[in-house]
Amino acid sequence: MITKTRQNGPQTLGSALEKLVLRECRSLHRALAIRKELHKGIHESRKACRRLRSALAFLPPSATVDALDETLRQLIHSFSPQRDAYIATRTARLLGSVHEAPIAPGVVDALRIRCKQRLNQAVGKDPHWRRRRAQARRMTTSLAALPWRDIRSQTAKKTLKRTKKKMKKAHAKAQRQRTPATSHRWRRRARKLRYQLDWLRKARHLAGMKKNRTKRYDHQAKHLSTLTDQLGWRQDFQVFLHAIEGLPDSDDVLAARSTLKAKSASLSASEPHASQN
Repeated sequence: MITKTRQNGPQTLGSALEKLVLRECRSLHRALAIRKELHKGIHESRKACRRLRSALAFLPPSATVDALDETLRQLIHSFSPQRDAYIATRTARLLGSVHEAPIAPGVVDALRIRCKQRLNQAVGKDPHWRRRRAQARRMTTSLAALPWRDIRSQTAKKTLKRTKKKMKKAHAKAQRQRTPATSHRWRRRARKLRYQLDWLRKARHLAGMKKNRTKRYDHQAKHLSTLTDQLGWRQDFQVFLHAIEGLPDSDDVLAARSTLKAKSASLSASEPHASQN
């Protein structure tokens, strides 16, 4: 059973955040309960966990959140093999639909089989995600007990400032080194900032706070959403390359590796879109 927000007095930024956090917990439970579209459920549950992790940073220093943060991180990573396999298959299909990067059906089939195997293995170890769902219920109880109502506007702004500083640092490093690892770190930092801006935008709206700053947060979050989508394609492409390297050698796989090696820079620049004709 999901704990509901306590209603004592007028809505404040902190009480609004508490309400939103518990709403996100319900989203996590719904995602883990999805039966037919398991990959969708995996994706949504990972997003919910990331959002919840980003919200923990708003809490006062007196709040003990390290263990909870680690549990959320572990839940995200417990689905990484399945998500990566799905992303590799999806990327292969996208590239296969573009004339400049023909990916043979045999390669797509091999990735699809690998994706299905990883999903079946995970379901076999945790049928209907019962273990993960029990873990999510315990996390919800822990999250509901945290001092969200102690959060103030000024401290929330300081949290945003720290996150933004870390993102800028990651951006600078990514620009200098231009490696998949630094690009991925930049994306993680940008995504965390976007989530935090979304938290505050929604909380300020619920609390009836001044609209100018709320609109500014919304504008910044939308800009970061575009950025993280662009960086996300680069990351998806790297996941795809890694998956191709892990496939058994065949004529189709060897041809795909050769094509990707020659066109990697151009293909990873932006996400392709299949023709609508």
